[in-house]
Amino acid sequence: MNIGILTYYRVANFGANLQAVSTYYYLKNNGYNPLFILYESDDTVKNFQKKQANEIQKEEHVHFVDTVIPNQSFRCFNANDINRAINEYNLDAIIIGSDAVLQHHPICARIKKGKRKPFYIEKMVSERIFPNCFWGCGISEKISMAMMSVSSQNSEYKYFGKKLSRKMSETLSRMKYISVRDSWTRDMVVSITHDKIIPPVTPDPVFAFNENAGFLVPSEESLRKKYNLPQKYVLISLLHQDLTIQQMEELKKEFAKYEMHCIAFPMPVGIRFKHPFAYEIGIPLPVLDWYGLIKYASAYVGSNMHPIIVSLHNGTPCYSIDYWGTTDFWGNHLGDGSSKVAHILKVFKLEKNRISINKGKCDLNAKQVVESIISFPREQVIKQAKSYANEYEQMMKQIIASLM
Repeated sequence: MNIGILTYYRVANFGANLQAVSTYYYLKNNGYNPLFILYESDDTVKNFQKKQANEIQKEEHVHFVDTVIPNQSFRCFNANDINRAINEYNLDAIIIGSDAVLQHHPICARIKKGKRKPFYIEKMVSERIFPNCFWGCGISEKISMAMMSVSSQNSEYKYFGKKLSRKMSETLSRMKYISVRDSWTRDMVVSITHDKIIPPVTPDPVFAFNENAGFLVPSEESLRKKYNLPQKYVLISLLHQDLTIQQMEELKKEFAKYEMHCIAFPMPVGIRFKHPFAYEIGIPLPVLDWYGLIKYASAYVGSNMHPIIVSLHNGTPCYSIDYWGTTDFWGNHLGDGSSKVAHILKVFKLEKNRISINKGKCDLNAKQVVESIISFPREQVIKQAKSYANEYEQMMKQIIASLM
C-alpha cells in the first residue's frame, strides 16, 4: 500500500522533523510504502530561502530530512500538483499530519498592538489559512484520506462565521478518520461540525519515536564525548531573553546544590539569550543529537512543545517556560486552555511544571523550578509515556484500517 504523508516536515524545526521520521518508520516497519508529499506555498518557499543568521542550522535540518526520508515527491504548490503526485506515485491513500496542519486564523484574531504603530495585522502564509491542502481542500475525491493527531495551533474558532464553519465541516466530512493532538483542537472540530465529528485526542508521533526509530539515536557515551558534557546536566532553552540574567543565576545556583550544571541549549534559530552558564551547545546541531541530548539529560527547562514531549517520552524531568496559547490585543496570554504544552502536561499530571511567558517576561521562581525537577515523578511519567505509546499504536492501526 502506497501511503502519502501530508505534513510540515522539511522545515527548520526539530519536532517537525522527528514527528515525520516517526511516522515514516512506523509505516515502513509495518510493510507499507510511505511517500512524503512536499507541499509548500510560494510564500513559505520564499521565506525559507531568505538568508538568515541560522542558515547553517536550516541546512542541517534539510540534510537530515533528505538523508533519513528518501521517499519524497516533487514540490507541490497547490491541490493540482498534489493530484498529479497521487497519479505519478500511484498513491493509494493519504495521511494528513501530525503537526499544526488544521489551522485558520481570521483577521480579527490577528490584530495586535504595535510598537511603532497603534496596531498591526499578523501576517500568515496560506498554509495557515483555510482553505488549503492540509485540510484536504481540492484533493481528488478518489483517494482515501485520514487526519492523524492534527493541531490547530491556537486557532481562535470563536471568530469563525457560520458559512466558513459549514465549509470546514464539509471538508472534514471527507476524512475516513480524524484524531487531534490537543483538547483545544478537539473543541474546535466539535464546534465547526456541530457535534457531528468528535475526534479522539491522540499522541504526537514523537511519543513513539523510540519504538519506531530509536535505532537512529546516538548513544549516551558518544554524545558525552562529542559535547564534553558534565556528569549531571540541565538543558536551558529559550526562544528570546524570556528570563533575566538574575533569574538564570538563581537557577544555576539552585541546581548547583545538586551538582547539576546548566547548559544553554539552542532553538533552531540558535541561542538568542544571554546567560551566565559555563556550558553552551551551539549550532549547527544535528537533529538526532538534539533528541539524544534531551533524552540523556538530568533535566530540561525551557520553551517549545517537542522538547517537553521528548523529555516525557524518555522520563527526563522537565519544566516548561511556555509561550503557547492565545493572546489578547495587548499580547497578554488568556489562559483559556489553548496552550498545547499545557494540555500535554495536564495529561501527565504535571500542571505545576509550567509557567507562561507574558510579553517577553516570566515570573519564574528558581527554587520552585528546581524543587519540581528534583521531585519529578519519573515512574509515573514513564508509565504514562508507555500508555501513550500504546495509544499511538492503536491509533495507527485504526488509521490504516480506515484507509483500506
